Amino acid sequence: MLKDFLEFINTNQLCKTTDKVLVAASGGKDSMALLNLFVEGQFNISVAHYNFGLRGLASDEDENFVKEFSEKNRIAFYTTKSDTKKIAKEWGVSTQMAARQLRYTWFNELIVSEDFDWLATAHNLDDKIETLYLNLTKGTGPKGLKSIPLKKDKIIRPLMFAEVSEILSYLAAKNISWREDLSNQTVDYQRNKIRHQVIPTLKEINPGLANTAQVNFSRINDLNAIFDEKLERFKQSIDFGEIIKIPFLEWQSTPGFTLMIEEFLKPFGFNYQEVIDLLNATISGKIINSNTHEIVKGRNDWFLKKKWEYTEETNFHFKEPGLYEIGTQSIVLKVTTDFPSIMDIRKSEHAFFDFDAIKWPLTLRNWKHGDRFQPFGMKGKKMVSDFLIDSKIDSPQKNI
Repeated sequence: MLKDFLEFINTNQLCKTTDKVLVAASGGKDSMALLNLFVEGQFNISVAHYNFGLRGLASDEDENFVKEFSEKNRIAFYTTKSDTKKIAKEWGVSTQMAARQLRYTWFNELIVSEDFDWLATAHNLDDKIETLYLNLTKGTGPKGLKSIPLKKDKIIRPLMFAEVSEILSYLAAKNISWREDLSNQTVDYQRNKIRHQVIPTLKEINPGLANTAQVNFSRINDLNAIFDEKLERFKQSIDFGEIIKIPFLEWQSTPGFTLMIEEFLKPFGFNYQEVIDLLNATISGKIINSNTHEIVKGRNDWFLKKKWEYTEETNFHFKEPGLYEIGTQSIVLKVTTDFPSIMDIRKSEHAFFDFDAIKWPLTLRNWKHGDRFQPFGMKGKKMVSDFLIDSKIDSPQKNI
């Protein structure tokens, strides 16, 4: 197995023997196999073990087990401990989600403080297959079909070539012991249901499931490369201002547009169904909200911006004529006795007011429904909302 391990690392350019590699080790079969392979291959490694305190004394025994292995092989050992269930409750997330966040936050801190080149985790081929089917049950895009990436940022997964059966054979041949987490044998978790109930059935249908999956993952990677290239062209057509303008009319007939817009909007908190709802909206002005952003369908474009709640504190007050800075914008208020020309009046960046009708201080705020004004040359008043409609101003721009 060492030969396959070294060949896999070299072929995929995961790391060099001289690189500083931090190995995440729980003490389970996968991480102990990974540690021993790194030791056999004479790599420059250190070991990191996170004690989540989820199994009482057994958790402490896991920590001591990994520590003893590290000391025996003269490998630097790092460990930390937390009350994961308590933290999960405070964060309002599942124990598994809290554990993942805690683990990788700590790993990243070690990478920075100790100047590691890579973090190696012990995910194997079975994990990758399980993750694919788990993603499919929840709904996924092109990225989810790739399952667990072999290499991302500073994380590498050198065991991704091996099935669990191969890992167990290696451990037995080398007489390597490991710690067993009994929770992995239950079907209380979604992943374990996939592992113990779904995958065995699929292997009955296709005994060569692992090899088939490897071939399919290669195809999926190629498809993702094509998709990424198209997605990049789409991103280059987007106007990234304070309000992001997405030219949907230009792209909507392009094959794959729904996936592209979903992938682009995902970091802003939007999901696939919300994209479909916006695509199916028949009139402009349709608004969809995520926790942090809102997107509005205009006539030709979609407008994406951060959600902003109106408060009195966001008003701006002008006590007298002068130059005022508001964010990145400048406003100049000045008094003139010269009657403005028609050309000046028509400039959108200019506004003229009757000085005698002004009461200082002036307040700049967002418009509200019911606001009225008297346009120059008009006897009566006009609703601001009607003026915006007549000016064909898209919904998101009305609230700037």
